[in-house]
Amino acid sequence: MNRRQRDANRRTAAALAAAARARVLALHTCENCGEKGGHWISTRGISFAALVTGQDDSEGFWTCPKLYGEDGRRLAA
Repeated sequence: MNRRQRDANRRTAAALAAAARARVLALHTCENCGEKGGHWISTRGISFAALVTGQDDSEGFWTCPKLYGEDGRRLAA
């Protein structure tokens, strides 16, 4: 297999991965705004201790369109 074919395969794989991710996100409804898509970005997952106790100690932020203005800045709460 030559380099051109490998690069084409990598591009195809990246496109398929992006399409698969978009399809998964389209099935998810955001619990914050009610729109389709995953609007939660996790910066740190749940810890083992929280998993055992049933608590959710994950950290992250919402990226819902309703929380941001047209200039991309976060709206005041």
